[in-house]
Amino acid sequence: MTDAVRILVVDDSPAIRQVLGGILRAAGCEVVTAEGVRPALRRLRAFEPDVILTDFNMPRLNGEAFVRLVRRDPRLVNLPVFVVSSEDDPGIQKRMEEAGADAWFDKPVDVQGLVRSIRAAVSTPSQQAAPRPRRRASEAFGAAA
Repeated sequence: MTDAVRILVVDDSPAIRQVLGGILRAAGCEVVTAEGVRPALRRLRAFEPDVILTDFNMPRLNGEAFVRLVRRDPRLVNLPVFVVSSEDDPGIQKRMEEAGADAWFDKPVDVQGLVRSIRAAVSTPSQQAAPRPRRRASEAFGAAA
């Protein structure tokens, strides 16, 4: 990549933040991490990521609340948001999609698939200007997982 992809990783587990951060840095990305929703919202203002990776299960505010807050901000409405979670409840996955998440990756994550999806998301020329398409529930995360 000529310009490093800027990624915000949001997870309450220090080990997950460290592992994902290391993998993504090795792939040439610039990574900032946050241990929860409130720190992530602060880092969003300063870091301006190209992609957000978030867990679902976090204390206080969960990943769904975070995605909804991100999608309410007109400046962030087109920002790709990927969920990386060990949660296996299809109802939660559907809620995350309805909240505005773009893809779901199970932990342990398929690193190559995640990196490919990140690169594809940021290489779309219309990503910045185009409105986010609404997907049917039947298309929920099927291609990225």
